[in-house]
Amino acid sequence: MKVSGVFVGGLGSCLPETVRVDHAVQQNLIAAEAAERYGIQRVTDAKDVPAPELALHAARTALGRAGRTGHELSLVLYVSVWAQGPHGWCPQYYVQRGIEASAATAAEVRQSCMGMFSALELGASHLMADPGHSAALLTTGDNFNSPLLDRWQFSPHFVMGDAGSAVVLTRDQGFARLCSINAITLPEFEPMHRDSEPLFPPGSTLGKQLNFGDSKKKFLESRPAGDDGPLRIVAAQDEVVTRTLEESGIEMSDVTRVGYVNGSRERVEGRAMIPLGLPMSRSTWEQGRTVGHIGASDQIVALEHLIERGELTPGDHFMMLGVGPGLNIACAVFEILRSPGWAEVAA
Repeated sequence: MKVSGVFVGGLGSCLPETVRVDHAVQQNLIAAEAAERYGIQRVTDAKDVPAPELALHAARTALGRAGRTGHELSLVLYVSVWAQGPHGWCPQYYVQRGIEASAATAAEVRQSCMGMFSALELGASHLMADPGHSAALLTTGDNFNSPLLDRWQFSPHFVMGDAGSAVVLTRDQGFARLCSINAITLPEFEPMHRDSEPLFPPGSTLGKQLNFGDSKKKFLESRPAGDDGPLRIVAAQDEVVTRTLEESGIEMSDVTRVGYVNGSRERVEGRAMIPLGLPMSRSTWEQGRTVGHIGASDQIVALEHLIERGELTPGDHFMMLGVGPGLNIACAVFEILRSPGWAEVAA
């Protein structure tokens, strides 16, 4: 989707203290071989801070940086990956109440770690659809401390971290412009993250632990010899990236930095940077390895990190790229227009 007249007014994050991976190795939480192979140094641990509190903190920061109040919002989207609170409870309204955005439409986007991509597309569409819609808040928060998930071993190449992040999209001039966002889904891979588990009763209600490693392994073992699934994934990613670049009016050489899912170096390089034809120095892996896979916050926190440190300046382009259960692949491009006042290097 080519985006017109939608800007980033503010970004915010809430990153708890980190736990060193080598300390986790000493405690036998993760195998030394896996830790060395992944190259991840630290992961954030929110302890007993609720996920919606992380999201609310990030939302307030983003609104403050955008010079906005909750009263000016027409849309609040809350992206969730893991459990958020009491059964039957809706976290979006907790954030909505916390920022006093009673006039906004509020909804939850439950799309695993790809949720921020869909939130960006929905938020941009909302603003473009009606001149009366002036600003939208997209926020997410997750705390993976749970007996139903082992943050250190639940999925190969990924170690889970806790975080909150937020974006304020606006029709007014912001410090960055959302140029384009696109997604593609390969639903034939839906069983990859489900295994043979029945849909009812839900595993979470039975206390079943989530283990993507096991479900992925069984799914791949069930595929026929010579299956071209990996090639279809590569082709789909290439398609969505090419479309996003074309709609943004740029070439790959114009992309300054790429924010991908915070996985192992092997995963980031092999699934993102090599296919894009870009060196790892253009990725955000060095930052990602200090927080872990922080749910739907990976790319947004990476963008904030680069802006804060003056590593993205006017004229630069930031690409968000990701893949998640579904199998869903998405890409977005932002153009940096100016350095905001909260950056280390202000224009």
